[in-house]
Amino acid sequence: MAETVELARPAGNRRRAWSRAHVEGLRAGLMRLLRDPFGQLLTLGVIAVALVLPALGFLALDQVDRAAVSWRPSGDLTVFLAAGEPVERALELADALDGRPEVAETEVRSSDDALTELREMSDFAEALGALDANPMPALVIVRLTAAGVSRLEDFKSELATRPEVDWVQVDRRWLERLEALLELARRAILLGAAILAVAVLLVVGNTIRLEISLKREEILILKLLGASDAHVRRPFLYIGIWYGVVGGLLALALVQAGLLAVQPAVDQLALSYGAGFSLQGPGLRGALLLVVYGAALGWLGAWLGSARHLREAEPR
Repeated sequence: MAETVELARPAGNRRRAWSRAHVEGLRAGLMRLLRDPFGQLLTLGVIAVALVLPALGFLALDQVDRAAVSWRPSGDLTVFLAAGEPVERALELADALDGRPEVAETEVRSSDDALTELREMSDFAEALGALDANPMPALVIVRLTAAGVSRLEDFKSELATRPEVDWVQVDRRWLERLEALLELARRAILLGAAILAVAVLLVVGNTIRLEISLKREEILILKLLGASDAHVRRPFLYIGIWYGVVGGLLALALVQAGLLAVQPAVDQLALSYGAGFSLQGPGLRGALLLVVYGAALGWLGAWLGSARHLREAEPR
């Protein structure tokens, strides 16, 4: 038993030494930042801007998505009655649908109304006038609530099974256009975020290069004493992580300031549309994600910057 404990000690000592080294690296990186905070403002500012721009972009997309639901929560269903069905059947259908929780409102159009609208919207007015009979059926336009939109296809199928209904058309053009625009904006923001991330890597890498050049003699002594590249690189990696964390916190402050600045204008716009809508911040999950993303960029930039320049700092 004694031999087993004796063999386990070196591994435990190594783990404790490893933990102490990382804690010391974390503390040293923070102290380096606190010793000259104003000297690091340029680097921190670049990181904060690189994080805040895509963060604001994605927040704006989320607000637009929620506003679209708030300001126009309904989809449109056009229910075409079977040929020969009188407009009274359309009125009966509309009355039956008005009591449904999925339905915001209904609008009935007779076959004559539908034909008149078709003449005004198409280039075939003369051809339509030459017809002996009105080919257009009576129809009911159904505008759904948000709850109805969530089960749009089920509601459409239910209406299509009614005996007086010929077919049901879903008007989702506005939704499709909005989704296409949002997807385009999302990809543009991702591209911009990638470009800004590269800028962060370059700035952090250059800052770490300067740190290494200032401590070149200390690094040479450590390597002469047998220190590995990983050991020498560790404090610089933690400096990069702290750059990212502080930059992320600055970005969060800028995001909140931006939201507060535009909130009055958004309130006025929402009031003009008669909608209760307010901007929402990133929340706890979004805030943590932003800080972690900044820390990851700082770590990667520091690793890229230190890997090359530490290889050059070899004792001769």
